[in-house]
Amino acid sequence: MTDVTAVLDHYRIAARSVWNTAFWPVHELRNWDSDERFDEIQRILFDELVLRKLDRQWPSEDIFRKPIPFLHVVPASESVPIMIQKPRPGTRNRYWDDPVNRVGREESELHFCEYFDWNRMDYRDNLYYRTTIAAFPTQSHLVGREALLERQYGAVFLADA
Repeated sequence: MTDVTAVLDHYRIAARSVWNTAFWPVHELRNWDSDERFDEIQRILFDELVLRKLDRQWPSEDIFRKPIPFLHVVPASESVPIMIQKPRPGTRNRYWDDPVNRVGREESELHFCEYFDWNRMDYRDNLYYRTTIAAFPTQSHLVGREALLERQYGAVFLADA
């Protein structure tokens, strides 16, 4: 696997700069319609700044909607904080309070979905990797769930073809 964190960080900074300098300062653009339009811009940026650079393809309609299996988010050490989604029956809300709250470099396989911030209408930092757990041998019940890993605690690797 090849470390491609710098490629993802370039996209991260470009996307957040567009939101923070073009959308967020204009109060009338802080709404869900603008957020949807910005998602379209982010898909174009991701396609051009990440996928093209890595010589990979991923359907544009799946960018940020489905995990990208060739982009692995790897924890930086043997124990870093992670927030794992804990579904609740009967609600569409997302809760990130699973009791498993630490993960190590060799313990799991996390596939990149997108960068995440808590408040989409505020200034954005793209602080977290939103991932999907593809493998977690010691916690197999977590496979398929989403997880948030703070960017400083991980790196992104391109899986070998």
